[in-house]
Amino acid sequence: MISSLIRLDLALLRSSRAFWLLFVFLIMAATFALIAGLDWRTRYVNAAQVAREQAAEAHNMLAKVYEDLASGRQEPSDVDNYDGASPFIPDPRDPYVAGFYHEQLAELPPGNLLGLATGSTELRSTHHTIRSVPVATLIRIGEPAERINPGALAAGRFDLLAFIIYLCPLTLAILLFDAVAREREGGQAALLAGLGLRQKELLLARGLTRGSIVLLMALIASIIGLALLGQLMSIAGLIWLGGTSIYLLFWTALLLGVARLGYGLIGSAAIAFTTWLVLLLVMPGLMERALRPSGLLEPRIMADAEVRKVEREVSVDEASRAAAKALVARKYWQVDFDEVPTCANREGIVSEYVVRRLSDEIYTAAMRTGREREQIYEDRLDRWSWLVPTLAFRRSMELVAGVSPIRQRAFEAQAIDYHAQWRNRVTDALFTCYQFTRSDFENAPQFKWNEPLVSSMPWGVMSFLVVFTLLIGRYVLSPYPLFQ
Repeated sequence: MISSLIRLDLALLRSSRAFWLLFVFLIMAATFALIAGLDWRTRYVNAAQVAREQAAEAHNMLAKVYEDLASGRQEPSDVDNYDGASPFIPDPRDPYVAGFYHEQLAELPPGNLLGLATGSTELRSTHHTIRSVPVATLIRIGEPAERINPGALAAGRFDLLAFIIYLCPLTLAILLFDAVAREREGGQAALLAGLGLRQKELLLARGLTRGSIVLLMALIASIIGLALLGQLMSIAGLIWLGGTSIYLLFWTALLLGVARLGYGLIGSAAIAFTTWLVLLLVMPGLMERALRPSGLLEPRIMADAEVRKVEREVSVDEASRAAAKALVARKYWQVDFDEVPTCANREGIVSEYVVRRLSDEIYTAAMRTGREREQIYEDRLDRWSWLVPTLAFRRSMELVAGVSPIRQRAFEAQAIDYHAQWRNRVTDALFTCYQFTRSDFENAPQFKWNEPLVSSMPWGVMSFLVVFTLLIGRYVLSPYPLFQ
């Protein structure tokens, strides 16, 4: 009997203009989502390649300067007496100059499934040029508030994950509504009821046909995307396919549950689209707004105010300048400024470097505070996002794809730590009057990306969706509501 109902439903779909319009729309949307996502991956990779080429060019330039200095063909510009008009020739041996010209690249490799999902890669930094100059150039790290806003993410890039999360459930809702409308308009509902068919058999047939069509479209688009990325048989790719199947089965069961309520045509349509609107647009925003800790941007504002205060103090008079320099030297370098060698206390070097180092410490503290507050927010989402299954699913799939804020935040933390090591290297040389050699330049420590531990959140979310789907399916296929 079920097979006959499925054939009947397929015949209804073939004669439905609304279905074919939706089918074409779904194909076009999936194609656009793949193109947009893969285009973003290409831009991501190209931007990293440009950064690598620039770093290599800077490295080659300094290597040539070292060679010219060693052979006597060239003399470096005098930092203190530079006229600003002639070409500046850096002296990479001078630790103060080296702080600006010795540079390394910190790069975040693309996630395995970047291209199927964009996540926070569009709103957070993916590579940094590391010098020993103040970390204020990395201050963007300290502003996490809007980078974890799903509305900003959705508006910024339409990818395959957005297609699966938003458009596939909407298409399911329209198809199931179209089935009810056509049955009632054509008198088929009364005819089927007269044949003794039960409602659960009709609902099961609709779910199998219309849900399978939407699921098949999502899986085909996903398989094409995974094949283009070379991740078709990877663990992440298999989890992506499994998660997509579970998510769309959840929505099929949920919308069939709405149809099982037995409301009229208008009532069923209103409930179905309201469910889509609330679960996909309203509840995620409310949940994230309710769980977000206050003051995410306060560290940046406080750091700016503190830096401006110090800059005003050191520009008042010589006594204030000396006091500020001595305070910073004792606090951050554990040295008495009066005991610093004369060669390290050249005017224009230490006085400027002290203020830069102080601003560096303040900005770094602000960024670490911002990360801590963002971590509080992420922990709250991990604890409560299961109350909004669509939100939990999005976060889980971004984690699987390697585009989650967790991975981005780990990169930012490692970039800050690497910057601190690089800065201390130059600072130590400055206060010991050390001159960097060609060997120091060539053998400088490189940035090494350490992949963070993968959370078990996707498995918990998938398990929750499976259980929830089975409960709804039990209700749909039961002659009576649950617990009655």
